[in-house]
Amino acid sequence: MIAPATTGSMDSAIPAMGLTSTQNVVLLHCDKAMTDRLAQYLGDNYPLQSARSERHLLAMLEEQALPLVIINATSGYRRESIDICSRLKASPSFAPALVIILIPANDPSARLACLESGADAWLERPLSPDHLRAQLGALLANRRRLKTWFTRSPRSHLLPVPGAVNNHSFLDRLHDIILGRLHDTTLDVGAMAKLMHVSRPTLYRKIRSLSDHTPNEWITAIRLNKAAELLSAGDGKVMEIAVKVGFHSRSNFGKAFLKHFGMTPMEYRRTVSES
Repeated sequence: MIAPATTGSMDSAIPAMGLTSTQNVVLLHCDKAMTDRLAQYLGDNYPLQSARSERHLLAMLEEQALPLVIINATSGYRRESIDICSRLKASPSFAPALVIILIPANDPSARLACLESGADAWLERPLSPDHLRAQLGALLANRRRLKTWFTRSPRSHLLPVPGAVNNHSFLDRLHDIILGRLHDTTLDVGAMAKLMHVSRPTLYRKIRSLSDHTPNEWITAIRLNKAAELLSAGDGKVMEIAVKVGFHSRSNFGKAFLKHFGMTPMEYRRTVSES
């Protein structure tokens, strides 16, 4: 079982998350020639970092919000590469990471091993730059679509999400804590971390990896999803529902609801009623 590496303080961990429009990529078992080739193929949109070992890889994954991992399964590291991927995908902490394994061309056994390890994709060497960029783009786009669907569903805590298979207890506990304090407008990251018995950086990284949202955005999403449930059930006036879920201004509630669901609370209630 993979154990999470020890994290530093929150002040040092948050900037390392790389919250930019680029996508961090961590390389394992890539020599200098392969690293240079990948840097040439991927450009500035995919900043590369090299892990020296599995332990170093875990430390890097612990510090970052869902980087993409590329493992080069060379002849000397083939079995080890497959095993590392299997351990990552079996770990509640690291399963959300997207993993691509580079394998030899025309090797059916390597392809099968990648599938069995839970890898998100495999690419044959020598690499095609266009294929590599297209594969990365497709994986990231699919992950974003699934996460958007996940966080915008009124029953989001019960729906499957990539990497969340081993995180149901975490999500259920988090969801229960927020639901129990929906009216508390002071609920923030620090308070939630204490209630979850984790550090603030750990909570931040975990929520980011499962939803692409910050903890505060997650709280707002749960509030709005609960509001959608109440609107669907016809329970009370809009302002009464807004107060129940932690909003004390109808205007702020309406703006947040419109941004989250793409329609106003009244439009949502009418749409649900008509359907």
